[in-house]
Amino acid sequence: MPRPFPSLSLLLLLAACSLYDPAAPRPEGRDINLGQNVSIRAACREAADRTITRQDRGQLMREDERDSRLGTESSVLSSRAVSDQMGRQFRRDRMAADCERQNQYAAPDRAAAAPTR
Repeated sequence: MPRPFPSLSLLLLLAACSLYDPAAPRPEGRDINLGQNVSIRAACREAADRTITRQDRGQLMREDERDSRLGTESSVLSSRAVSDQMGRQFRRDRMAADCERQNQYAAPDRAAAAPTR
C-alpha cells in the first residue's frame, strides 16, 4: 500500500513555495529618509533601554549581589540569570520595534499644508 504522507508533504511544500514571489514589489510604507530612520531607531532603542532598566532594577541588583557573592558561573541560578537576561533583551527589542513602527511616518509639514490666500 503506498504511503500518502511523503507525497502529500512534498505537494504542500511546493504549494507553499509557489505562493512566495521574490520579485513582487515590497510595500515600503516609509515617508522618511534613511537619516531620520536611523535617528528614530536610536531614540527608540535608548527609550526601551531606559524603560527595561527602570522596570528591572531590583532584579538587576539581586543578580549583581548574587554574582559578587557566588561568582558568575558557579551557581545553579546562573542558568536562570541567563534566561532572565534573554527575556529582558527580547522585551527591549520588542519595545524598540513597536516604537519604530509607531514613528515610521514623518509628521506632515505644516508650512506645506497651510492654505495660501
